[in-house]
Amino acid sequence: MSYEYLDRRDLDGYGSLFEVPAESRSAEVDASHVRAESGSYRVGGGDGGCSHVLEQVFCCSGRVVVVGRVVRGERNVEFVDLFTLTEHGLLRSRKSYFFVEPGAVGI
Repeated sequence: MSYEYLDRRDLDGYGSLFEVPAESRSAEVDASHVRAESGSYRVGGGDGGCSHVLEQVFCCSGRVVVVGRVVRGERNVEFVDLFTLTEHGLLRSRKSYFFVEPGAVGI
């Protein structure tokens, strides 16, 4: 559901999935802390929309790992998201990792 909110750029819906305070570290969400009641978050990446294509989802002991792609125009970027859930099923944290060709960052 969080990806549907991000794809629609529905920040209120996205923020409602998080326990307050919660942490989101992602290039897509430009905030170190997501706080649903204050609206202190925004979707990054410019004015154009994007869509998330989920390829695999793994769950174990209150943690969820999602493997997929972000599609923005003709550009596809692979990602892995790590979520921690609360005992009530809300998101406590999200940490995103994006694939970058090794030569692009000097490795």
